[in-house]
Amino acid sequence: MNRSEDIVRQYGQSVFTIICQLVGNVQDAEELTQDALLRGLSQMDSYDPAKASLRTWLCRIAYRTALNHLRRPVLQTLTMDDEAVSAAAEAEMQVLFQQPDDERTELLEQAIDHLTAEEQTLVTLFYYDDLPLADIGYITGQAPGTVATRLHRIRHKLYQLIKQIQDL
Repeated sequence: MNRSEDIVRQYGQSVFTIICQLVGNVQDAEELTQDALLRGLSQMDSYDPAKASLRTWLCRIAYRTALNHLRRPVLQTLTMDDEAVSAAAEAEMQVLFQQPDDERTELLEQAIDHLTAEEQTLVTLFYYDDLPLADIGYITGQAPGTVATRLHRIRHKLYQLIKQIQDL
């Protein structure tokens, strides 16, 4: 087995997961995963281990590959201004955590489905993959502080979405 095969076997699933999360279509994600991995393998000489781990570097390539694919009209989504976020909304978010785990999980999954692909990816990278803000920032090309701010806004957006779902 050669180094390229090892890299694909070790990091291919991470690359696929990020792309699939963004594009939402398995067939497109499979093709884009191949594109991203080929791009990464062909650019291995530009990889700098001092800046990021190999996984993080490949995930950045995957993220950018998926975003390039998505450069088309975006569906209208719910947006929130900073002013819409209040201390009361923060306190009410705790109501979600007082519900049984199954109900809470179902509501959260429904709300996450209403986020944009980029927002879903940030949630996945931070909460499910447990990546530090610095790695997420590297992958997305944003400063870690920007990532933290976006995650904060996404949490409040999720709260509003959950409230809407519960009102139905």
